[in-house]
Amino acid sequence: MILKLRKSWLKINPRWYTPTNKNYYLLKWRSRNFLLLSIVVILSISISATAITSYNIVKGLLLDSLKQQVLLKTHQGQDDIDNWLAIRKTEIKTLANSLVVRSMDWSVMEPYLQSEVKRLQTFLLIALATPDATLINTQGSHLNVQDREFFQRSIVGETVAADPIIGRINKQLQIQISSPIPAETGIKPAGVLMGGIPINRVVEAIGNLHQGKGSYAFALNSQGIPIAHPNTELIGTREKVAQSFLNSPNPRLVEITQQMVAKRTNIELAQLDGKWSYVAYTPLREANWSVALIVPQENIESPLQALNLLATVLGGLLVVGLISAWRQVQLYEQIRDRALISSQQAQQLSKTLKELQNTQAQLIQTEKMSSLGQLVAGVAHEINNPANFIHANLNHASEYSEGILNLLKLYEQTYPNPTPEIRDRAQDLDIEFLAEDLPKLMASMQVGTKRIRQIVLSLRNFSRLDEADMKFVDIHEGLDNTLMILNRRLTATPNLPEIQIVKKYGDLPLVECYAGQLNQVFMNVLVNAIDALEEASQKRSFEDIKTNPNQIKLQTQIDESTHDAIVQIYDNGIGMSEDIKQRVFDHMFTTKPVGKGIGLGMAIAYQIVVDKHTGTIEVDSTPGCGTEFTIRIPLTSKK
Repeated sequence: MILKLRKSWLKINPRWYTPTNKNYYLLKWRSRNFLLLSIVVILSISISATAITSYNIVKGLLLDSLKQQVLLKTHQGQDDIDNWLAIRKTEIKTLANSLVVRSMDWSVMEPYLQSEVKRLQTFLLIALATPDATLINTQGSHLNVQDREFFQRSIVGETVAADPIIGRINKQLQIQISSPIPAETGIKPAGVLMGGIPINRVVEAIGNLHQGKGSYAFALNSQGIPIAHPNTELIGTREKVAQSFLNSPNPRLVEITQQMVAKRTNIELAQLDGKWSYVAYTPLREANWSVALIVPQENIESPLQALNLLATVLGGLLVVGLISAWRQVQLYEQIRDRALISSQQAQQLSKTLKELQNTQAQLIQTEKMSSLGQLVAGVAHEINNPANFIHANLNHASEYSEGILNLLKLYEQTYPNPTPEIRDRAQDLDIEFLAEDLPKLMASMQVGTKRIRQIVLSLRNFSRLDEADMKFVDIHEGLDNTLMILNRRLTATPNLPEIQIVKKYGDLPLVECYAGQLNQVFMNVLVNAIDALEEASQKRSFEDIKTNPNQIKLQTQIDESTHDAIVQIYDNGIGMSEDIKQRVFDHMFTTKPVGKGIGLGMAIAYQIVVDKHTGTIEVDSTPGCGTEFTIRIPLTSKK
């Protein structure tokens, strides 16, 4: 019906049905097709651009993730070497601080060091260097080490792992671990203790570091000279001095070596030996060396081949590209998630490694404190026996001498006119003076032996080796024992004034705690307070110190609301800045000079109070106005 009406209308109005109208409809149809084509082209271009952009982003993310895995592998090798060197440094530093080594008597030190070489089974030799650079070692050699790196750095107070060198005696490539020997007085070291260890452990760690076929690792010293490399010809020997990579004819290798010597961390693409490879490098913490891992380019970029094939298909087939675009986005999301997971895993692994390092440092410190406690207990026991013997016999000696003096007086009363020989002998001996001074002498000896017994008792109570479990103890006794042990540092010396101790002890009941560990907390806090006061004294005049003397205040009380024992230790030393207060309990953080502190004392104190006793330890300080530590311990263990 509609068609019939349309035909009738066209017959009545023929002018509407002309060639012009046909061209109009043709033009209109072509315009519409052009518009659709334009839309298709624009859409295709948009899809292609999106695909190319997605490809580049995904490729970049995936490549970054793969490179981070290589860099993480390099960090693992670096951590392996660093941990090994840290233990060796601790061993040498412990020996350097022992009483035998600090005596600086080689005739006493040599058998002790020989036994340590056999016990540790790590060092080729151990040597003593005096301040004039004269060295004598356990192999009986005498040398001058004025030009050696280990001596130059340790004589100014640094514990170091020097660059590997060829030993002058054994002609072996070795690492020299050295530490200053503390002097009895002054701040300059009394000498340097050095231990030579073979470089085999570093070579083994470098040899185990690889990432796929064709990869290898090497280590450079502070001069860019290889100390471990698969190509042994590049390593210095007795007959040949090794060439530094800084002088390599390969400019890219020179640039990378400069970054390694500057202790940078990065992964770069470079052409080495005519082959493109990724070079991941990172510095060591315990020595001025760097570790590098060389991985062929195809080992890292081979997972990208599937992505390249997908990009080729998208470029050739726009229709397939429209369908694949969505899949590409999904693939992008998956890879991004994987990259994020890999990044999180890398961060978690880094955190775990840091925790392991902290745990290792704490174990070393704990072992050191355990050895110190055993030594203190042993010395206390050995001193206690003769002291008790002398103290017990002094009572009898006093009675005997008093009886003899009384008998002598009786003789003088009965026989007032002695013979000339007895009179001369009495004048020579000054009998009256002896009768007056002998009781005083016996009394002073009794006071001295009583003092020795008190010191021995304090040493035994402080070590508390027989109290590993939680027990109810008197905290005041622990504080007093710690002060007794530190008494030498509290009394006045020609260079330092006396430190006054002010005690404000409250009425504390017995507290359930690990007594030995809590004593260690008191020791660490009090030692820091003494160090702060000594440092402050160097900046104050004698009149100022006399007006405002150095003080350490100890105050204890009970918090009735929380049932906690509160111990407050205050000093009027140099105080702390806000930044130091925020980091005072961090592991390995210290403001003391090299060789005096390693940054474990307050971190261990925090762990003992918070983790072992579920208590709290807080610090309040103002620069120039002193520092106060507040320790809270539950009266009864919450564990």
